[in-house]
Amino acid sequence: MIEHMIINLVVVLIPLISLQFVLFEKNTAAKHPGATVMFHISNAAVIVVCMTFPVDFSAGVFFDLRYIPLIISFLYGGIAPGCLTAVLLIGYRLLLGGDGMITAILFTVVAGIVTISQFQSYHLLPLKKKLKKITGLSMGITLSKLLFLFLYLAFTDVISWDLKKAAIYIGYPLLQTAVLVVVITLIENIRHALHFQLQQSEMLNSVGQLAASVTHEVRNPMAVARGFMQIFQKEKYIPEDKKIFLNMMIEEIDRAQMIISDYLSLVKTNSSRIERLNVSELLSSLKSVMFPFALLKGVDLVQKPADNVHVVGDPVKVKQILMNIIKNGIEATPEGGTVTLSAFMEEKEAIIHISDTGIGMAREQLKKLGNPFFTTKSSGTGLGLMASYRMAAEMNGRIEATSEIGKGTHFKIIFPK
Repeated sequence: MIEHMIINLVVVLIPLISLQFVLFEKNTAAKHPGATVMFHISNAAVIVVCMTFPVDFSAGVFFDLRYIPLIISFLYGGIAPGCLTAVLLIGYRLLLGGDGMITAILFTVVAGIVTISQFQSYHLLPLKKKLKKITGLSMGITLSKLLFLFLYLAFTDVISWDLKKAAIYIGYPLLQTAVLVVVITLIENIRHALHFQLQQSEMLNSVGQLAASVTHEVRNPMAVARGFMQIFQKEKYIPEDKKIFLNMMIEEIDRAQMIISDYLSLVKTNSSRIERLNVSELLSSLKSVMFPFALLKGVDLVQKPADNVHVVGDPVKVKQILMNIIKNGIEATPEGGTVTLSAFMEEKEAIIHISDTGIGMAREQLKKLGNPFFTTKSSGTGLGLMASYRMAAEMNGRIEATSEIGKGTHFKIIFPK
């Protein structure tokens, strides 16, 4: 009995694998002809397995989790696939035969009709309300069936009740509803993650197209304008109090150039230059480069020893990742604060740690780090950090961040050893 219930619990998770491809196909222009077919086949297989290995309650009365793949098929496959699944369920039940056949067929039809009636409104609801609706639907169908069976068993007097059977009778609707809620939660989380990834991909594609279209048309005229401004700075006939405006224009052109560079970093092709890098030497080099900027901001840039720490990757990309994060840390730190660079080995990973004593970020802001155009700076674009996340992933690394308002932010750039 327990073995059969475990089989039921395990197999109801199988359709989640093929459902991911169905959801991807519905949300994009990509076509996976076999995805929907595989989803239907896996649902059908789950129903067959559940009905083949039920919990035997009494003669002709069995309990299993067949309604879970049935409801999932209706809600996420569509009405037509759901009806096909229901027909398969009914056909297999007719093949099995037994005294409870009519009851099983009746409640399969009822479950299908009730689920179809909720199909349109269901997908407009947030997750919590979806789970409430699913709970009510599952409990309603299951309890109705159990009430019918109870009256049938009471009038026919074909069963002798005991504590074990009473526990199964009471626990069955709770178990089926709980498993259905878990499965729906997993499906919705998959949908949310897929939707988020698609948004990221679309935004990145838009950024790439924009970068490719404006690079030459904008960068070259800006370089010419900057050159003439530098020439005018050397002219004696321009008063010194007016040259400050030339300096401001040059600074703004440089900032625009930096923004364009951030855009370009998102569409550059992957470099095949891979080297073994000494992290201590790398941090020392970056400290020397960033020291004037930190000094200008009144921030102390500190490097801790990092002996025998090495990473394997593209040196240009690794430097760009670290420079982006160090620069952000300096900008986020008020005068008199500190940005600390360190590195260490942890199991099979090399971890570069960059921490600051800046303003910090809220939890909601942390979740958005690496998203296109998200920034906490008034003059930032968010593209530099987004490019850093992408480049780290290209080298099989990752970036993790923790922060607390008023206490600073800690970045971990993690690479495999």
